[in-house]
Amino acid sequence: MDKKTEQLLVENKLKRTKLRLALLDLFIQSPKAQSYIDLQEQLGKTIDKSSLYRNLAAFQKADLIHSITDDSGMNKYAFGPSPGNGKEHPHFVCERCKTVYCMEEISHDAIPMPQGFQLKKVQTIVKGLCANC
Repeated sequence: MDKKTEQLLVENKLKRTKLRLALLDLFIQSPKAQSYIDLQEQLGKTIDKSSLYRNLAAFQKADLIHSITDDSGMNKYAFGPSPGNGKEHPHFVCERCKTVYCMEEISHDAIPMPQGFQLKKVQTIVKGLCANC
């Protein structure tokens, strides 16, 4: 377990439970977005479904992770703050292996909105083949 993991939980006033430490550590270590199924497989099938979802919600509320809905309709979660407030970034979906990657090095420029429209969230999905495929 990394000290960064514990520090992030303390800074965000989240209890340091065994599940939270393991879950957050998975996000920190992973270069790709994780689905609920991915997380359950890595943490063990004995993890209670509602506990996992509650912790994912707590991490999202604390802005430690963000969710991406890819073209499969399944939510995937990645380490880092929710896009918004100048942190918008596209996500790459590999058409072969279906892995989703954050492309944080590519920032969105402000999208000009027509008068009276209010932009809340931008979600860009880029498709192709990843370096592993």
